[in-house]
Amino acid sequence: HGPNRTGQNREVTFMSTAEKVQAVADLEEIIARSKSIYLTDFQGMDVEMATKMRRKLRDANVKYVVAKNTLTKRALRAQGVEGLDPFLEGPTGIAFGADEVAAAKVLANFATEFQKPALKAAYVGGHLYNADGIKMLAQLPSREVLLGQVIGALRSPMQGMVGVLSGSLRQMVGVIDAIGKQKQG
Repeated sequence: HGPNRTGQNREVTFMSTAEKVQAVADLEEIIARSKSIYLTDFQGMDVEMATKMRRKLRDANVKYVVAKNTLTKRALRAQGVEGLDPFLEGPTGIAFGADEVAAAKVLANFATEFQKPALKAAYVGGHLYNADGIKMLAQLPSREVLLGQVIGALRSPMQGMVGVLSGSLRQMVGVIDAIGKQKQG
């Protein structure tokens, strides 16, 4: 109630117990489908900047949610995600990624360009990462690039083997042809 630090009146909204239960259930569902969870501090972002960031995240198949920290803690605990509680203080935006690094790339690039949002922590593959860890994750190649590299690495020896086999086959055909000509002659 009353004025906040900037002197503006702030409306306080209260959630009913049913709304809280539903909010936790919604968060649990998102957490269960996500391969990565990134926590950010969005303080100081204006509406235009926040909209631009959300659009970039959406384009990368990342869902960005702002929820009450207590409800987020309950949902994370219910889904077996541990270690993020200390980072759920103050205004927190949560990016839920369908893959491991897409959110890290968008958030790190955005933070570098605009100095916001502040990166707090991430939970990826059962591991906890701090802000520096998020920046390292952002430098990893995307899943598609990694798959392409693996396929290329697998294909290379097979192509070499095909070359050897076809060369051997040509030699064998040449030998059989020579034997056939020798028998005819």
